[in-house]
Amino acid sequence: MSRLFPDRLLIGLAPAEMTVGKDSVACDPALGAEPWQGAISALKALEFTQPCKVTVVLSNHFVRYAIVPWSSSLSTAAEEDAYIRHHYAKIHGERAKAWSLRASESAADAPRLASAVDQALIDSIRDCFPKGGRARLISVQPRLMSKFNEWRRSIPEAGAWLVLAEPDRACVALHADGRWRAVQNGKGAWRALLDRERHRVDGETPNLVLIAGADAPSNDGDWQFRAMSA
Repeated sequence: MSRLFPDRLLIGLAPAEMTVGKDSVACDPALGAEPWQGAISALKALEFTQPCKVTVVLSNHFVRYAIVPWSSSLSTAAEEDAYIRHHYAKIHGERAKAWSLRASESAADAPRLASAVDQALIDSIRDCFPKGGRARLISVQPRLMSKFNEWRRSIPEAGAWLVLAEPDRACVALHADGRWRAVQNGKGAWRALLDRERHRVDGETPNLVLIAGADAPSNDGDWQFRAMSA
């Protein structure tokens, strides 16, 4: 660990809240034209009292996910980026040109989990960490990808559903057989979204659900719930 940046700090950004480690700061979701501008305002006002390395985790309110099919015709990183951007453009149109895209690593023939974030949001976050400041930005991560990395040892070989509940939004994803099989990120109640996704996925699916951001219900005939850290 660097002597210049000895401490690691996790900052979470959501429309109405910024978390700094275990502390929480209220944000104004109505500030500005974009839902993330209130969170950026709070981040800009944050004072760092000592050097630290910062990872910023983005609420699923700010992220658009997609499962991108495998293509054997891609041989370079540039071709992969263009392929993923084309996939988003087919779904979202011209808006996708203004998004920063990222995709998970995957084995050959396996689909990839991709995420899209407004490039203006990424740029605004970077502007909050000027060169020479006490805090150095080392990573910006969508919440689903951050939680998957944290929970992956809890996912059995048969797979599990991941449910991330937030105020007015839920993200539901299925990782099974060593690959991403489904993802849905939308408004509404998480249980309805989970039940709906189960019927959309072809083939057998696990009944284990790893859930954060909401109380885990009692296990029933359809699901086995396990509460995870938010």
